[in-house]
Amino acid sequence: MSEIADVFKFAAKAGALEGYLFKRDKVEPLANWVGNVEGMYRSLTPAAKNEVRDELKGVVQRALEYGDRTLGPELKGKLARLLDEVQKPV
Repeated sequence: MSEIADVFKFAAKAGALEGYLFKRDKVEPLANWVGNVEGMYRSLTPAAKNEVRDELKGVVQRALEYGDRTLGPELKGKLARLLDEVQKPV
């Protein structure tokens, strides 16, 4: 698969996570979903990571905000660690 296709798939997954958590009081388990976003980000090339960094930062911040009442501590921690990782230069 091409780098552009990888970035598109990653963006779709990350954006869907953000949208899924928007204004929800209760959600089904999301561990696999969060894990997929983490894994896909980590598999991107450094150039692709640099290209998506700013957008992903916003997505993860909003997911943490929207999911504040519904995400458990483990998933909040995973997303917070991903946010830290995204903010570091590659």
